[in-house]
Amino acid sequence: MINRNKSFLKFSTCVLVLFIFYASCYERSDFKDYSSTNSGLYYKIVSLGEGINKPTSGDYLQLTITYKTIKDSVFLDTYSYNETGMVILPFDKSSFIGSFEEGISKMNEGDVYSFIVNADSLFEKFFKRPLPLFLKQKEYVKMTVLLYKILNKNEYLKELNNYQLLADKREANEKKKLELFIDTCSSQYFPIDSGLYYFPIKQGSGDFIKSGDEVYIHYKGFFLNGVQFESTYGRTQPLHFIFGQEGQVIKGFEKTLILLNEGAKTKFIIPSQLAFGKTGSSTSIIPPFTTVIYEVELLNLIQHNNKNSNQENKN
Repeated sequence: MINRNKSFLKFSTCVLVLFIFYASCYERSDFKDYSSTNSGLYYKIVSLGEGINKPTSGDYLQLTITYKTIKDSVFLDTYSYNETGMVILPFDKSSFIGSFEEGISKMNEGDVYSFIVNADSLFEKFFKRPLPLFLKQKEYVKMTVLLYKILNKNEYLKELNNYQLLADKREANEKKKLELFIDTCSSQYFPIDSGLYYFPIKQGSGDFIKSGDEVYIHYKGFFLNGVQFESTYGRTQPLHFIFGQEGQVIKGFEKTLILLNEGAKTKFIIPSQLAFGKTGSSTSIIPPFTTVIYEVELLNLIQHNNKNSNQENKN
C-alpha cells in the first residue's frame, strides 16, 4: 500500500512538473518582460487602475494610445488627434489575429497595457493604410494603451459631440493661420477653388496632365513655418503613379497637378481637408488640421489617353 502511494506521489509530481513546463512555454515570449497568447499577441501590464469593469461587445472605449517602433521610437500618439489625447473606438471583434483588441478585452478601466503586434497587419487591417516607409515588412510595433473609460451608446454620443467641438475649433484655427500666411508672405500665391493656392516657379511645355496619364514628379513638402518634412529628391527615383487612380496621392494633388505640363515647377498650398485631414499622416509627421505646402516638379508625362484617342482617329 505504501509503495502504491509512493508511486502515485511520483506520478503526480511528474504531471505537475510537466504542467509547469508547458505553462511556462505558453507564457514565454520572444520579447523580454512580455507574455504571449496563442494568437501571437505579446502583452505586458504597465499599471493597474481601480476599475472593475471589462469591455464587452457593443461598448465604446475611450483610450489613449502611443505607437512606437520595436526600438521604442514614438511615431504616432493620440495626442496628435486632439488636445485631450483621447480617441473612442467601438469594441467588437479583433481586426486581425494577434490584434491589440484581444488584449484590451482583458483590461479594466484605468489599466495601462503594452502590446507588441505585427506591423503589416496593424496598418493593413486596422489603419487600412500602406505600411510606412520607416517600417519593414514582418516588423513589430509597440502600443501603449490606457483604457480610460468604457462608454455606453448615450455616453459615446455625448463624447462624440465634445470631440466635434474640438475639431471645429482646430479647423477654425487652421484657417486663421493660412489667412495670416497669405497676408504676410513675400511671394504672391494665386487662389484656386477649395481653398488651394499656387505659385508658379518655372513654366513647362506641351500638354497638361489628364486622368489616366503616367506621371513622374519630384516634390518637397513644407509646413507654413518653412520647415521641410518630406522630399523625393534624396531618393533614387521620383514618385511615379497613374493620375486619376484612387488612393495614389492626396486629394490636393488631384486638384492641382492638372495645372502642370512637362518641365513645370510650382508651389501649392493645400489645406488639411485636401491633404491629411482630421487624423494627420499615418506616420504622425503631419498633425491633424495642418495646411501644407508642396513644391512640385513634373519630370515626365506619358499621355496614354492621347495615344488611345489618336489610334481611334486613325481607325
